Parts: sequence; structure tokens; C-alpha cells
Amino acid sequence: MGNLKSERHHWWPRCVSREWAAQDGTTGWMRPDGTVIRVPPAKLAMIGNGHHIKLAPMGSATPWDSSFEHEYDNADTHFPAVISWLGSLDRHCDFERPLRERFVSQPAADNQLRALTESAVSLAVRSPRNREASVASAERLRGPLPERERNGLIGANMQRSQRLIADSIGANGKFAVLFTGGREFIYGDGFFHNVTAVHNPPQNPKILAPITPTISVIVSRPSRFTVEPRLSTMVLSDAEVELCNHAVQVYSREALFFRTEKPTLHDAFSRREHLKYASPDNPLERLIRSIPGVFSSG
Repeated sequence: MGNLKSERHHWWPRCVSREWAAQDGTTGWMRPDGTVIRVPPAKLAMIGNGHHIKLAPMGSATPWDSSFEHEYDNADTHFPAVISWLGSLDRHCDFERPLRERFVSQPAADNQLRALTESAVSLAVRSPRNREASVASAERLRGPLPERERNGLIGANMQRSQRLIADSIGANGKFAVLFTGGREFIYGDGFFHNVTAVHNPPQNPKILAPITPTISVIVSRPSRFTVEPRLSTMVLSDAEVELCNHAVQVYSREALFFRTEKPTLHDAFSRREHLKYASPDNPLERLIRSIPGVFSSG
């Protein structure tokens, strides 16, 4: 490949972040110290050469330099149609029934589910949380790495992740669309999923990704499940939305994004680490296990 032109790559694609703009055209950005600024969403969530692999010293090039930005073209092309389709799905609000009984089965074609998988996986793979996980083992062994070497190693380790994860799920899994009943979802530089630093097709992948301030999605392929229903919807109570937002704070390190409802800062986010729930008996795992047709692995 010829000399790669430097680019600023979005880990939160603009076709998604624009859904988080308030009436004034800006999105709230909260830092771990609790300070908030408002910024046009297109200017958020960028990394210089985030999807390039450059091996030579700064200002030089090698024949092995490459880019994997194209790996996300399919996701970004389909994202607007996916968001429109999700918003059109039927849903019912009934907080009095048991959790599993509140899901509403929805029809879905294979191509729709594949596009949903492609889009949700791309958010997990591109996120700073996955980038950090892609270099964590090397840094534990060697200590802090020079920036150029560090970025090259991140790129080399994550360049195949989109295809490995998305192709392993495809349209053959359990999918759910979560709607807010009042409160808004938040987004961050990390969110709940178990597909970090993937080098082989993952076993039991699960992702709960906020897509808009009113829509989150679950994309999963459990160890044991019935084929139907493949897709379900559910309306969350305000308390349940807060549980989802708390998870975003746990898994994020540097950035929380919101449309109009400023999050209440939690200690987990203040620590400036990509944390994760230690126990599988946490609210989001229980929510995923409640999707109709998912069997306990126990």
C-alpha cells in the first residue's frame, strides 16, 4: 500500500452520534471529574489514524502500512436504515408483568438482523475500551509502549475483530430492542459487552449497545437458545434505564455522552478505568437471560 494519508477516524460513527444532538445541535460530554461541555456530535469521539496500521517512525512509510477503515463500511452504510427500522418496531409498556413476559416478539428478516449485528458489533470493536484491551497484555509484559508502536499493535490486534464477531453471530442469535419509557440512555467510550480483544470467533457473545437516547439493542448468541422468537422488544422503566446507564459508567473511562439528561456521576466512572462487572449475576446479564428463548447455562 502507498503512503497512508493521516485521518481522524470516528469510533462513534457520525451517522449514529447525530441522533444524540439536542435542539441546539450539540451533545453533552461529561468527563470523569464531572465537568460537562456541549459539542456538535460530529466533532466527538475521534482518534487520529485509529484504523491505520503504520509501522515506521513518524513521517516515514513502509510497504506493510495498511488501513482497516473499510471493515466498518458495511455497518456505517446500513446504520441509518437500521435506526429507522428499530424506531418503527411495535412495543408495549407493561411494568407489572414479570420481566420475560414483557418482551414482545417481532418479525425480522435475515438481512435486517445481519445489519443490526454488523452495526452493534462495530460500536463494540471501534470503542476505546476495545482498543485498550487490544494492547493490555503487551503492556502488562513490557510496561508503557512508545505511542507509534502502541497504536500499531492496537491496529494489528483489532483489524480482524469486526468480521470474526459479526460473522459468528450473523442472523443466528437472540436480539432485543429496548425502548425508554421516559428517561434517556447515555453513551460512552465503553459499554456492556464481552467481545474485547477477540482473536477467534467468540463463544456466547453478548452486546448491549445504546443506539439513540431512546433505543438500545441486545445482540447475542447464547450457548443454549430456541430459534424463535429471534427478535423481541421491550419498554424499560426509568429504574431499568438507569441500570443500563450505570453499566455505561462502569465500562467507560474518559467520556460519557448524553442528549439532554445530564448523568449523575458514579464512582466507577470517576476512577478513569474501563471496569467491568465482576459477577455474571448483574442486572444486564439478568436482562439478557430474560429474553424469550434464552436458556440458563447453569
